[in-house]
Amino acid sequence: MAATANQSQSIEADPGVADYGSDYDSAASDTTSLASSLFDYTYENGRRYQPHREEGYLLPNDEKEQDRLDMTHHVFKLTLGGDLCVTKLDHPQRILDVGTGTGIWAIEMGETYPSAEVIGTDLDPIQPLWVHPNVRFEVEDASTPWTFPKDHFDFIHIRTLGGSIRDFPALLKRCYKHLKPGGKVEIAEGRTRFFCNDDTFPDTCYTSRWLSEFLGAAEKFGIIFDPIPQVPGWLAESSFVDIEEHPRVVPLGPWPKDKHLKEIGRYFRCQFMEGALEAYSLKLLCSNNWTNEEVQVLLAHVRNEVKSNKMHIYTYCTYVTGTKPKQVVTGADDYPVSSPAQNSTSTNPAPNPTPSADTASEKPAAQASDSKNTPASTDAPQETTSSVDTPKDGTSKEDTPAKRT
Repeated sequence: MAATANQSQSIEADPGVADYGSDYDSAASDTTSLASSLFDYTYENGRRYQPHREEGYLLPNDEKEQDRLDMTHHVFKLTLGGDLCVTKLDHPQRILDVGTGTGIWAIEMGETYPSAEVIGTDLDPIQPLWVHPNVRFEVEDASTPWTFPKDHFDFIHIRTLGGSIRDFPALLKRCYKHLKPGGKVEIAEGRTRFFCNDDTFPDTCYTSRWLSEFLGAAEKFGIIFDPIPQVPGWLAESSFVDIEEHPRVVPLGPWPKDKHLKEIGRYFRCQFMEGALEAYSLKLLCSNNWTNEEVQVLLAHVRNEVKSNKMHIYTYCTYVTGTKPKQVVTGADDYPVSSPAQNSTSTNPAPNPTPSADTASEKPAAQASDSKNTPASTDAPQETTSSVDTPKDGTSKEDTPAKRT
């Protein structure tokens, strides 16, 4: 059975939306330091991968993936009304984008803040060479100690690194170390859970089957694709203060009546079907005893379901922000320790639509089935994931997920 989540959204479906596909087709610096060995890519199942992280990094880095990253950037901007971040910045002078990908966010931040130095770091040197003079890219592994000075940046931005970072608390401690006192950090992720307010997302559908297989395989390999529930606590443990969580609704498809949500859903569905579905699934499932052909058959079924507009499902783009205190007391490992009373976590609910008393169905992270090419049977054993409770005071709490076998 699916777990019940009280962090639900009441989203009215548009009965006039096209039943199948017609709307989908329409949506459809020389300062960079590079080493030639970084271009010795590996190829698996028709996709190109970064050669130095074969066991720890599952996403491809080819042109198709780069197009998906740019589309994802657009979806995030839509959820923020065109803004690049939810954090309010006051004349920042040094900005760091960790895991910059194609560099599109860093480039646009350089345009927005022309007096600031914007640095984007990534394992892959796929960023453009010709950029604004205040923007530069560096090849660096975010999971190892950084080469930047301590107390250096005004703002550190981290987006969609879920599944790529094995030790997120250590990453946030590095952010704390390299931020100036008073500096801010923002972690943004697209949640790898689907929610549904009606009965249009049954456990027997292919999309539910795919989600269960994907999350089950990720858990087997110790990969956390959805770190958001733990991020506020990890920030507090790293001595950040003024921690806030900002969820934004992202429908999978243009099924809502609300015009803004419809636009978000159209672009999100495009990047999901054309890029994310295969990019996140292929290497992970093929490492878990699936063949490429079996994966492709399942993904084809998922695309058909999603394209039909019959499933009223949605997820969240969630932004978690924190501030390094201006006055700190140096503690162990050179990480300052702030007062625990300052480390309160608050959640700002998505402004549109307004949360209602309706409950949402969240799909389980693991759902057993013997067949890879058909939906899971209703008789197959199922397990529930944690539920998200939204107390009346507006704070957010997520229970520890049930242990799965």
